[in-house]
Amino acid sequence: MDAYIIVIAILAVAYTFYMGFSDGANAVATCVATRAIKPKYAILIAGVVKFAAPIIICYLLRNDSVARTVGSLVNSDAYQCIGEKEGFIFLFSTMLATLTWSLVSIVVSVPNSTSHTLLGGLVGAGLASFGFSSINWTAVGLKVILMVFATPILCIAVGYALSKLFALLCRRMDRGVKKFFKAAQVFNITLLSTSISINNVQKSMGIYLLALAVCKGQDVNAYRFDFPIVAIMSAAIMLGLLLGGYRLIYTVGKKIYPLHTLQSCVAQVSTATVALTCSFLSIPISTGQVVSSSIIGVGMADRISAVRWGRAKKIFSSWILTFPVAMCIGAIVCLILRAIFIR
Repeated sequence: MDAYIIVIAILAVAYTFYMGFSDGANAVATCVATRAIKPKYAILIAGVVKFAAPIIICYLLRNDSVARTVGSLVNSDAYQCIGEKEGFIFLFSTMLATLTWSLVSIVVSVPNSTSHTLLGGLVGAGLASFGFSSINWTAVGLKVILMVFATPILCIAVGYALSKLFALLCRRMDRGVKKFFKAAQVFNITLLSTSISINNVQKSMGIYLLALAVCKGQDVNAYRFDFPIVAIMSAAIMLGLLLGGYRLIYTVGKKIYPLHTLQSCVAQVSTATVALTCSFLSIPISTGQVVSSSIIGVGMADRISAVRWGRAKKIFSSWILTFPVAMCIGAIVCLILRAIFIR
């Protein structure tokens, strides 16, 4: 394998690990916060699923549409006639900007969408490398920028509607029904971990796909992902979850809205429904955005004033800012590297 591709692949694996470390708790936060299942068991279940699901769906079933969306954000005409070094600098800038902003957000405690950080860095580096016309603005507008605003609205609506429906169906809920919903969360963890992992892993697969295209000139439409690539990315997100999964459980599960067992189950179903739908529609999403918005919808169904809107406002603001900030960093980093290494 070409040295340029190896470097990009390593950075993509590091980014995948960070996604698991930063966002991994999203799949288990609500059920742990309601004490439906012990944290170590929830994280273990989620970790196994996050490793297995992308291999089954993305490799065996060949559903890699999100990866191809990421690969299509920059038009292929833009990099067909460039050299390997120029292509490498484009992707290296993308990953460097992504990891830099992710690190900064951790240090200064700013909520961060890992997905939009990557996509913003990619678009910014593409602009600096190939110009305005090189960007597939239709895909960027519809599948990235629009979804920053549409996804929270959709998740809030789904969470609100499902919460009202479940409350109506279970208004005379006895202890047996409560136990059922508590047990059902093991299934929900599996479903939710699947929906999150197949979307997240494919973002890194999309970067690898671009590396093959810009550094080796391979046809991205004809390429099929090899097992080692999918397995390595899956292992990275699993390890990130296992090592950092406890960090966000309290924030997601308690600080936005204090859920009880039934509400936790509804939030999980809402999140999984939206995340799986977006994955099969080839839309890269922010999993933290989906989970948090679903919890807000569930909380609003109970009592609007019960939602901690100060925390929610801070999270919403970060979603809006992440993409343009990452885009600017990607463009600046790329311009600096091009000035140094390309004469």
